[in-house]
Amino acid sequence: MRPHSEEDRSPGTLMSLATALRVQAARTVLFQFAVAQSIGLNATDFNCLSLLDLEGPMTPGRLAERAGLSRGGAITTVVDRLQKAGFVRRRPDAGDRRRVIVETVPEAFAERVDTAFADFRAALGKLLSELTTEQQELLLDVTNRSNEIFHTETVRLQSRT
Repeated sequence: MRPHSEEDRSPGTLMSLATALRVQAARTVLFQFAVAQSIGLNATDFNCLSLLDLEGPMTPGRLAERAGLSRGGAITTVVDRLQKAGFVRRRPDAGDRRRVIVETVPEAFAERVDTAFADFRAALGKLLSELTTEQQELLLDVTNRSNEIFHTETVRLQSRT
């Protein structure tokens, strides 16, 4: 990619992009909530399930930390609900038998969550396939970099509480 000069940057375009990203963030939250409801979960439970799917098995304490929940009763209640719904299971930690690991039940995740996302994935796949390879690479780079900003800012804001 070539370096950008000042004349390449339009304040109006940057403002429109910032607004579009805020709209995307809000619509993403609403979409996640709708998916959660469609499979019988609340938003917090679905967020925890998504974290387990994306990051792999972890202790309830680590899951609480990643989800911004208290380590005690709140995360236990979430894991209990997810287990009762068939989405996760608890297993002893092979390295420390006093600890438990929470992991997704892949079949339940595929059957219920992946199914709920099927139309979204198809539409997004169609949209992305219309982009050139260079555009896809740029979008991937911007998305990865913005995800890091989201993570950094989330940690910063959580540390204030």
